[in-house]
Amino acid sequence: MNIIPFTKVQAIGNDFVLINALDMPELDWPSLAVRMCAQRSGVGADGLLVLLPSQRADFRMRMFNADGSEDSCGNGLRCMAVYIQAAGLSTSRELVIEARDGLRDVEMIRAADGSAGAKVNMGRPSVRPADIPANLDVDEVIHYPLDAGGEVYSITAVLVGSPHAVICASLESFWTTIPAASAVIETHPAFPERINVTWCSRESPESLRIRTWERGVGPTLGCGTGACAALVAANLCGLVGAYARVTSPGGTLEIEWPDRGDVFMSGPANTVYKGEWSGGVEE
Repeated sequence: MNIIPFTKVQAIGNDFVLINALDMPELDWPSLAVRMCAQRSGVGADGLLVLLPSQRADFRMRMFNADGSEDSCGNGLRCMAVYIQAAGLSTSRELVIEARDGLRDVEMIRAADGSAGAKVNMGRPSVRPADIPANLDVDEVIHYPLDAGGEVYSITAVLVGSPHAVICASLESFWTTIPAASAVIETHPAFPERINVTWCSRESPESLRIRTWERGVGPTLGCGTGACAALVAANLCGLVGAYARVTSPGGTLEIEWPDRGDVFMSGPANTVYKGEWSGGVEE
């Protein structure tokens, strides 16, 4: 296979190369992700989304970061759902998508700006070290003083599909420049599988602003799991209630955590362009 059709998609600035592999052979997706996501020699993206058949759900989605590592992705789920609808692969307003972290119920909606969007049940979050995973001798990673590079940061580690170390702080001084400590925290020995780092600032009882450093990617304009983790951490720390609008540089998501059960994420997603990849691939 020399040429692969793809669709470039994005959600709040988090951009992906999406490949419809429903009728394709299995390929070396990690290697392809590295090459296609490269900013200058490839298409350029934060990650690769692969649409596959599922025996457990309507469809299956695999997501690979720009470094080839496989991960979970909230923005990717919304992009995939909107693509499925736009491509005529389903006309149902409700989908079940098999993701790396389980089955995800998705409801097609109109986003606040009137564009196509989706509401995703991201499942029940966890702050237990074993789930993150984190080599920390505590029952729950809430307000944990983490020494990273000689500085101590109060982190709340939250797993919502993908693990995040959430740091609640004022963002005024670094809204345009994410702290260099993010890279140190990502690869901290406490996190054997690395961790995403989300900086969170409370603007009001129903409004948060965040910046996210994604493991395997670096700074991104938006992160769906980061927005979910920020709401959970801010709620546990008494900063917000069960609902908040969470704004990244790329846009705003609505996050709900009713009764501290499952987390729901709502927001837009759209197609940027379609193309064909001829840069080679390994089966």
